[in-house]
Parts: sequence; structure tokens; C-alpha cells
Amino acid sequence: MQDVNIYIAGTIHGPAKKAGGYLYILECFRGGQAVTLEKTVWMENATENQLALTALGEALGRINCPCSLRIYTDCQHIIHAMRDSWARQWQKNGWRNAKGKVVKNADLWQKVLEQLDTHLYTFTDEPHTYSQWMKDELEREGEKHG
Repeated sequence: MQDVNIYIAGTIHGPAKKAGGYLYILECFRGGQAVTLEKTVWMENATENQLALTALGEALGRINCPCSLRIYTDCQHIIHAMRDSWARQWQKNGWRNAKGKVVKNADLWQKVLEQLDTHLYTFTDEPHTYSQWMKDELEREGEKHG
């Protein structure tokens, strides 16, 4: 099973909807060398969770075989939802949380969970070698978008 890292960074923090961007890097290893694919997208009227889930869904969509994934994100909601199995429980409960309320971004969660089904995966918020570069890239991209 191939080892793949997905790094996700975004410009929005918190639940407020505003314009912002995300950047993901998909990193796999071939012949001992890291091979990366990246994509930056700017969105209007989004939240931190929407940015991170959209980025993750796009990155996962580029993988065409079962892998061992390590997913780096600073979006604590996603980390806790995956580590504590909240997302799988929401799925079982028809996209309702423990209080019976409809889960926000259920469509994005559904897509991500379906894409993760064939993989082994862990989520982490550990610093990584791309952290500063991603922050700088998003800052440059943000200047273009005002």
C-alpha cells in the first residue's frame, strides 16, 4: 500500500462565512522521491470547515488506488470529527448530530467519507515541512483577490 500525505491549509479560521482560499498538496513517493501535486482555490462565502472539506475532497479525488494516508490540517473540527468517529456516527444517523440537529456541510462530509473508504488514514495537525510555504502562497494568492 502506497504512503501518501495530504497537506491542507486555508485562509479562513472559524465559523464566519467570508471569502477565502485553500491550498492542498498531495505528496506520494516514487523510487524514494517525493512527487507532489498542488492546487489553490479561492471561494466566496465559505467557512473554515467548508474550505478544508472541499480541499480534502479534491485531493482525495486525485488518488486512484488504496493508500495509507496521513492528512495534515489545522482545522480542528475535521480532526476531532474523524479521530472521535463523529462523522461516521453522523452518517449512520442520517446526517444528524447527537442533539438531533442537521450536520452542516453534510454533502461535503458524505463525499469525503466515501472517498476515504478504500484507504487507511490518520488525521493530524502536526507542523510539517510545507507549513510556511503554504502560508506564504495563500498570502500571495489573497493579495490577488483583495
